[in-house]
Order: sequence, then structure tokens, then C-alpha cells
Amino acid sequence: MEMQLAAVLATLALGGALVVLFFGKWWQPLADGDKRVKELDDAVEALLQLRADLLKQLDGAPEPEQPRAWLRRVQDAQDEVASIKARHDAGQLYVVRLLHYFLTTGPVAGLAEKQLKVVRAIQEQGAALLEAALATPQAPPPLLLQPEELELPPETGSTRAYLNEALRFLGDCDSALGVWGAGGVGKTTVLKQVRDVCGRVAPFFDHVLLLAASRDCTVANLQKEVVAVLGLRDAPTEQAQAAGILSFLRDKSFLLLLDSVWERLDLERVGIPQPLGVVAGRVRKVVVASRSEAVCEDMGCRKKMKMECMNEDDAWSLFEANAGEEAISGNAQISTLARQVAAECNGLPLFLATVGRALSNKRTAEEWCHALDKLKKPQLTSTAPGQDKSAHALVKLCFDNLESDTVRECLLTCALWPEDYNISKDELVQCWIGLGLLPKYDDVDESLRFGHTVVSILESARLLEQGDNHRYNMCPSDTHVRLHDVVRDAALQLAPGKWLVRAGVGLREPPREEALWRDAERVSLMHNAIEEAPAKAGSALSDARPVSLMLQCNRALPRRMLQAIQHLTSLTYLDLEDTGILDAFPMEVCCLVNLEFLNLSRNRILSLPMELSNLSQLKYLHLRDNYYIQITVPPGLISRLAKLQVLDLFTASIVSVADDYVAPVIDDLESSGARMPWLGIWMDNTGDAQRLARLAPGVCARSIHLRKLEGARTLELLSAQHAAELGGVQEGLRELAVYSSDIEEIVADAHAPRLEVVKFGFLARLRVMEWSHGAASSLREVAIGACHALTHMTWVQHLPCLESLNLSGCNGMTRLVGGAAEGGSEAEEVVTFPRLRLLTLLGLPRLEDIRGGGGECAFPELRRLQVRGCSRLRRIPMRPVTGGQGRVRVEGDKHWWNGLQWASDDVKACFVPVLL
Repeated sequence: MEMQLAAVLATLALGGALVVLFFGKWWQPLADGDKRVKELDDAVEALLQLRADLLKQLDGAPEPEQPRAWLRRVQDAQDEVASIKARHDAGQLYVVRLLHYFLTTGPVAGLAEKQLKVVRAIQEQGAALLEAALATPQAPPPLLLQPEELELPPETGSTRAYLNEALRFLGDCDSALGVWGAGGVGKTTVLKQVRDVCGRVAPFFDHVLLLAASRDCTVANLQKEVVAVLGLRDAPTEQAQAAGILSFLRDKSFLLLLDSVWERLDLERVGIPQPLGVVAGRVRKVVVASRSEAVCEDMGCRKKMKMECMNEDDAWSLFEANAGEEAISGNAQISTLARQVAAECNGLPLFLATVGRALSNKRTAEEWCHALDKLKKPQLTSTAPGQDKSAHALVKLCFDNLESDTVRECLLTCALWPEDYNISKDELVQCWIGLGLLPKYDDVDESLRFGHTVVSILESARLLEQGDNHRYNMCPSDTHVRLHDVVRDAALQLAPGKWLVRAGVGLREPPREEALWRDAERVSLMHNAIEEAPAKAGSALSDARPVSLMLQCNRALPRRMLQAIQHLTSLTYLDLEDTGILDAFPMEVCCLVNLEFLNLSRNRILSLPMELSNLSQLKYLHLRDNYYIQITVPPGLISRLAKLQVLDLFTASIVSVADDYVAPVIDDLESSGARMPWLGIWMDNTGDAQRLARLAPGVCARSIHLRKLEGARTLELLSAQHAAELGGVQEGLRELAVYSSDIEEIVADAHAPRLEVVKFGFLARLRVMEWSHGAASSLREVAIGACHALTHMTWVQHLPCLESLNLSGCNGMTRLVGGAAEGGSEAEEVVTFPRLRLLTLLGLPRLEDIRGGGGECAFPELRRLQVRGCSRLRRIPMRPVTGGQGRVRVEGDKHWWNGLQWASDDVKACFVPVLL
């Protein structure tokens, strides 16, 4: 039986082999045909892509004969390949295809192979044509307005000629423009003017990026600025960040304005697409501003523009306008001296304006003569390499003419921030308070007002410039200021005592040279990437005796650095904001017994230790925006910190790890009778708020986070009806967050606190939200999240100071503001948001319109619009931004953007899509 089975299997195997051999002979040609046709099809796809790239590159240019002939060859090849594919696909059954193979005059495989050689030859020719087209400079689309036709503010008169030349560059074939000249000649001013007007004259740019390269600029620092301007996500490495930037900008037109370039920067490493110029119909241009012509050449600028100092007549006009024409012209002797002072400014606009403003209050010839003597005999005997002594003398004159020592000291501290850095005014005033530079007031609001008055004085003196705010698309903002690099250089020389400043220069470890640390009173290493530190205390830091140390924004500060800090017992000011501290409080800080100011904000700290009471001199403790909502505070700690004036534990986070931490704080305040002019805290019931109210005015709660208010239908804190028990809190409250509560109504009447910031989230039952006109006059920021019963936010249209509006996860919201009233007259009126700069709409699935009834809205200051998860929102009823203030950046997904309906192309042109 086994023998018979083996014979049968052998017979079947032999038969199968013969069948495979027989039919394989006839199948092979068909298999070859499939393979050849597939290869031919792939080659044609590549050829068509090559044709598309060449057509984009030739877009708008006359089509030469050679590319025209090549395009005809592509069309012929495409027709022939279509014929071959039709023959190949004529039959699908094996027998039909086999007969078709033998009966046709030429096998498909052979025809496909022959045509494949033809297609590849056409590809080679097309690649050569594309390379030649890329190498040929092409002009971008024409400007909408000629530079001379632009209506610009009067203050641009001194730089008008340079601005015109820079704008003409936007319409020519060059890819890079170098703007060079002495410090203070106006290079930054020209770059800002180009940014401000190019939305009108060059709408073909999708993005205009103004970046400050600054001294010691690194690739990582420049990438951070690009990410901030474009609103991209941070990446863990330089290579990953470059890939993200490249991916985003590759298919977009952009203008890159690089200010304060000191040495060649590798833009390709940053992620800037190459080559520059007009590539595949995309316009890529760069303007480089530097003090050195050689640097402009190193950056590839074939076209260069030197900015000269102002001629005598123009210089005098600028000086006279700032010094005051009436005061000068009324006295012939003063007029003569003033012209001599103006001549000492060397035609530099920066100093003509600042010196003129500094001397605007001088009314006698003796005062003017004294100022001239100081300029001719500079008191600065030494400057850093490459710095101008005459420039320092001019800054020194302006510095000496400031109205008080307080204002002068406040100016000098601005130099602790990185060069060309946009400094938040609030952060700056907080620093001045912490350093003890401002007069001491019992009322915290009075201290803040005085600090902002000092900022205004320095701005009026032209020693501080208006800065940019990246949150608002890096456009000029009254929330930030900037110190000119020439003024900063002089400030570091004028600083009393010795300062060690290495801010924003890409440090991986603190300086090791003992000479740098020796006798240094103020040390600023902020905004670096310090991730290494001395291994032992016997390093350069061990002998240092600084009074202030600024380490904020070193996001991976090593533990050894904190261990080294504990020996700096002379410290009175320590800033460790955003330094990556996880969970455990850094106990080394408790050794700094002279500390008066401590900032540990934006970290992940779980609790405060009782050892913190060793800091008996501590006045200001900032733990704001901590990752965890509650920081456990041991009983008795606050009462032992007898000099504490500011305790800011406020955060809008929802990550909770403790049940009740606030009771020990209030108990200590009650038992000790301590004063607390500034308190930011979290509470879970109105009873705690009532206890705080009874401690007023000695305890002023400025920021409160209410959470898990069970059984509370209304928010009592905003009502005048509860002034008797809550009035002490209402008077000073400026910031309020309410999360995870049963509240159904939020109604702020005319006697509600003058809040500036409100944040409401996870209020599932909230249906009514109204804000009276009186209470709404000071609101700057509103954020509403996960309030599903809300259908609209009509009251926000009555907020005159509103700058930021964030709505997220409100499933029931159908419109933002109201529509037409009965009769339809309201729809014809335009609802205006006069100061709104940031509008965020996230996860609003039922939102159909920003304004109901088809009405229009005006957002004259809008800079950034973020929209995601709003599938029903098909229209943006906004009027164009006027006044040449730049276009609005819209962040959303591509499908949503492509489906938007526009009132006109002019309206659409006012928005720059950032599709993520």
C-alpha cells in the first residue's frame, strides 16, 4: 500500500513539474509584460512631476523654445504610454492575453521596454532644463505699490530712501540683501518698516520673519525665534527642529529679516529652505542687517546697501524735533551750542533722538555748555573690544540726564537680559521690585504703577524701544520693551560694581574662570541651556559672592548647579523660574539666609519644606504657574516668614495632588496678624474666601483659583450682594480662575472686582455668563474651557481692553457674539474688538459663525487666529486689517482652511494660513 502511494505521489510531482515547465514557458512573456508596464508607468509619473516642477519654475516668465519642445515630447510620450497600457489591459483572462500576445505585431513587454528608454531620455533632458531654470534668477511677482507711492508716518522720513531701496529688492531677481552700517544708524528701524509695509506691497510672501541674531547667536537660539514667530512646536534636538522648520517653509514664500548679525550663520542648519530666490514659483528672500560689510558678503548678499549717517541738515532737524524747537530757537547762544551737541552725535539717528530728548528740559546756556563738555571729554576710559567710546559718551550723557537714581538703576538692569531680547514689562517691574530699586509702598498696585511709570519714562527718553510679543505673532506690542544693543553695551560699562552677564549665549555650563566670578555682584546666566555644572564646591562658584543670580529659562538645570548655589550665602535675589525642578523642593535654597526674592515659578514642585523658614529675610516668594495646582504648605511656615510681602502660589493648572493645603496658610495669616500685600492662592470653598476677606486690607488677594465649589449655583465673589462678607477680597482681586464646579450662572455686576484676567473651565452646568460694562472695563484676557452648556459669549464684545480670548471644548457654543436684532439693523452694524490680538477657537464642534445673523466684526489689532476642531465654522466675518499693521496669522488644518467661504479675495488676502 505504501509503495503504491509513493508511486502515485511521484507521478503527480512529475506531472506537476511538466505542467509548470510547459505553461511557465508561455507565462513568462506575460509576467515580463506586467513588470515592464509597471516600470514604464512609474517612470511616466516621475516625468509628469518633473514637468510640474518646471512649469512652476517658469510660471510668469516667457517660455523659451527649448522647454516648449521638451514639453511637446512629454505629451507625445504620455500618449504612447497610454496606448501601450491600453493594449496591456485589453484582456485579463490568461487565454485571452496569451492569444493577444501571439497575434499582435509586437509583444507588449518589448514595446514597454523600448518606450521606457525614451521616457528616461526625456527625463534626463528635463532634469537639465529644471537645473538651468533654478540657476536662472527670476523676479518675483510685481509689487502692488511702488515704494515711492506708499503713505508712511512722518518719522520714517530719515530712512525713506533706504526703505525704498529695500522694498525695490522685494521685486527684483536678487535673493539676499545686505544692509550694513554703524551701530545706531537705523538698520533695525528699516527692517521693522519693511516688515510693517510688505503686507501691502508684497502680498506674495506667506510669512515675514523679523529675527534678532545678536552677538554669540547659536543655531538653537535662532531656531527658537523662528518657532516663536511661526507658532511651531519645539523639537528635542537641533536636527529635529531644523527638519520641522524646513518641512513647514519648503512650499511657502517667505521674507527673512535678520537683524544684528555679527558673524556668518548657517541658515540651512537652522532649517531655512535652500536655494533662496524664486524657486518653483515660491519667493524666498533674506535681508541681513550687520555692522560689517564682510558679514553681509559671508551671508551670500550679492546686493548690499550701506546706511550712511545723516547729513547735517537732516541730523539737525531730527535733533531739534526731539530737543524742542521753541526752547532752542528762543536763545541764539543755546541754538549755537545745540548745533554743536548735535554734531557730536555723528549723524546717528539713535543718538540724535535720545540726546535731543535728554536735553529737552535744559533752558540755560550753562546747562547746554556743560552737556557739550561732557561729550567732548568722555568719562568712559575703557570699552569692550569693538565698541565705540563716543557712542558710550552719548549714552552716558542721556543716562546722567535721567530724572533720578531710581530710573538710572532700573535702566541698567535691563542689560541683564539677552541682547535684543523682548522683555515683558511685567517681568521687568517684578525684577525691579525684587531688587529693591523701587520705593516701598504698602499698596502693591501702587508699586506696580510706579514701575510701569519708570518704563514709560525710559521709553520717552528713547533708551527703551517698543518690543515684540511672540504671543501676538511677534508684532510690536505695548506689553514688551527692548534695549538697543549700543545702549546695552554702554549700560554694562556704566553698571556700579562688577557684573557677570552671559545671558542668551547658548551656554552649556556656567563660566569656569574664577576671575569672572570674583567680586561679581550681579550674575545673569538666564536663557541658556546649562545642563552641566562643577562637580565639586571648590570650583569658581565657591568663592563667588554675588548679590543677585538670574538663572531662569535654563530648562534642564542640573542638580550640581543647585548644590553649588547653596554656598552663595550673600544672595538676596535668586530667579530659578522654568529650570526643570521636578517634585522635590530644592533644599539647597534654604541655606541662603539673606535671600529676599525667590522665584521658582513654572516648575513641578509638590510641597514647601519647613526649612524654608530659615530665610528670615524673604520678602517675595513666587511659585506661579506651577505644574501642580496645590503646593502643600506646612502649618506655621508662613507665620515664621515675618517679612514676607508677596506669596504667589496661583496657577490655572488642573493637576491636583493635595486635598486641602490652603487652611495652614490662612491659619498662619490669622494667628500672626501678618500683612500680605500680594497673595495668589487656591481655594475650594467660599468659606476660605470669607476668612481672607476678614483679613483685609492687611492681606490682599490678587489672584484666586476656586475649585470644586459644590452646591454653589452662582459665583458670589462677583456680586455686590455679598460685599459684606467678601468685600475684602473683591477690592484687590485682579485674576480669577474657576474650575470643576457646579456653578450655573456667572453674573458680574457693576460692583464686581476690577478683574484683568478670568479663566473658567469644566463648568458643565454653566448656562449664563454676563459681565456689566463697569466691571468689564479692565478685562485683558478671557479663557473659557469645557463649559458645554454655554451657547454664546455676547458680552465679550463690550470689553474695550480685551487682548486675548481663548474658547476651547465648549460643545454647545454656536456663535461667539450675537447677530441681528429684530428689524435687522444690528446686522448692518460692525461689532468692533478694538484691542483683541489673539483669538483662539479650539474644539467647538457646533460653532457655526463668529457672529450670528451674518453680521461683520472688526478686529483692527488682531494678529493671530487659532482654529481647530470647528468643522461647522465656514466663514470668518472679519474686515481687513488697515493701516499697514501686518496680516493675521491663521493656524488651522488644511481641510478647514480650503473650505472657508470669503466675502472677497481682498478679505482672504489679509490672512496668512499656517496649516498644521
